[in-house]
Amino acid sequence: LIPRTLLQVSLENSDTKKKTTEGSPSLARRRHTPRRARVTMRAAGLSVALFASLVRHRAHHGVARRVAQRARREGGGGGIRCATTGENVAAASTSATASSSSSSSPPPPLRTYYADWAEVILPDNHRFPMEKYKATRLLLEADASLAGKLELLPSPKVDLADVLAVHESGYVDRVLRCELTEKETRAIGFPMHPSSVTRSLASTGGTVAATQDVLAPNTAHRCAAQIAGGTHHAFADAGEGFCVFNDIAVAATMALREYDHLLSARSKTPILIVDLDVHQGNGTAKIFEDDPRVVTFSAHGEKNYPWKTKMRSTHDVELPDDASDDQCAKVFEEWIPFLFETYDPQLVFFQAGVDALRDDAFGRLGMSREGLLRRNHLVYDACLRRGKARGGGEEKRTGERSAHVPLVVTMGGGYSRPPDASVRAHADVFRSAAYRYAVGAVR
Repeated sequence: LIPRTLLQVSLENSDTKKKTTEGSPSLARRRHTPRRARVTMRAAGLSVALFASLVRHRAHHGVARRVAQRARREGGGGGIRCATTGENVAAASTSATASSSSSSSPPPPLRTYYADWAEVILPDNHRFPMEKYKATRLLLEADASLAGKLELLPSPKVDLADVLAVHESGYVDRVLRCELTEKETRAIGFPMHPSSVTRSLASTGGTVAATQDVLAPNTAHRCAAQIAGGTHHAFADAGEGFCVFNDIAVAATMALREYDHLLSARSKTPILIVDLDVHQGNGTAKIFEDDPRVVTFSAHGEKNYPWKTKMRSTHDVELPDDASDDQCAKVFEEWIPFLFETYDPQLVFFQAGVDALRDDAFGRLGMSREGLLRRNHLVYDACLRRGKARGGGEEKRTGERSAHVPLVVTMGGGYSRPPDASVRAHADVFRSAAYRYAVGAVR
């Protein structure tokens, strides 16, 4: 179990224990084509529930405004650093890049981007819980224990050249002009309004910025995050499942283009995408299906969305309905070390959706908040434990070794009703990362 002194959160214990599901990385080793290895974990369950009736819009706008105003007056909420303008982002980025990464310097705070500055106009009672993003940020801002450990920055809008390196130009043009067809709009799940376009650009831009933070020459940042993103259902030519642009695919493609001399010097499979959202990362899998440099791993609900458009990741693990903490932990504890040992990644993206919670309206799984924290730490441990020099620049000249694999964390899904349980679990993702990377030790 995770020490309470480290996490500083009060958690409930799992009240269910089920038979361990089938499947292990050893099956993947027996495949003739590793990129097509697939593990299916089958169990009897209920019929598929309709992908509907999401969380009602419950944002307390007056309270959120007052908290945000106080944060701005005080230069941050709860004592944590909080930038609120693009100028502040640029200044902070310049400062971080110029800073030394020597062992004598304390680790920098976890740089965490947020895109809720781009407010989205949705119809009344819309099923998507847009308010959870601001609620998660405000919860982190109010946590005094994160002072000096977490820094909040508004997500910049992505460069269109980065988007077009992944997405088909006609689709991008229709999004920007708000001219998607009725079919395209229905697949995404909300209407394209100029506010939605801005939000999509910011959500993608935050993940790109976080990736640049952890890969910049002489960077002191070992991990960076975004309280948004994880839009893994977006394909190159279409959006789906509340996802317009695929932020992880855009950021990974940027990294391969601008930092390939660092990433590929040590590994033929330098990028690993660990997608632990309860829904398969179908768009991400499809985008990288023919790129051997990117390994896609998705552990998701067997009987869950997407029902008609599931794709083949490098590795897929399908979890049965009501899978418990113990069942899921067994899968993660086997697969995560296997992925790092087999592929030797030099950059990791963690899609940290929390919709595996037993309280989730969509999830169909049975995980607790404690189980999700255990999951998060398995990823953080793997990145902190398995570090290699990325080659080039000062590292190549001095022979110094980086004691980590750079990690980018994105938010992903979470749809509890009311949204409080999801918001707390989302906040745990970033809080636990901030604590771990402030200490920098493997548990």
